[in-house]
Amino acid sequence: MNFGQLMQQAQQMQRKVNKAKKQLDEKEYPIVSQNDMITGKIKGNLEIISLSIDSSLLQNENKEDIEDLLAATLNQMIKKITKEREDTLDKLTNGVDVSAFL
Repeated sequence: MNFGQLMQQAQQMQRKVNKAKKQLDEKEYPIVSQNDMITGKIKGNLEIISLSIDSSLLQNENKEDIEDLLAATLNQMIKKITKEREDTLDKLTNGVDVSAFL
C-alpha cells in the first residue's frame, strides 16, 4: 500500500467519523432523574432541549437538594452520551485517531 492509498483510506474514515459525529450531535436522549422528579431531553452535543422539575420538589423548598439532583442527573447523562460517542467512533476507526493523517 502506498502513501496515496493510505491517505485516501484515512480521508474516507474521516468522512465516516464526521458523519457519525453529526448524527450523534443531533441525537436526542431522555433526561430522567433517579426518582423521575427531573425529566427532559438533551442532544448528543450536550444542548439541553427541555427540562422539567416535578412541582413537589419545588414545594419542599429544598434548594440544595434540587441542585444536587439536577447536577447528578445531568452529569449522568453527559457520561452516557460521552461513552456512546467514544464507542461509536472507536468502532468506526478501530481505535485509530485518523485526525493525525489529515
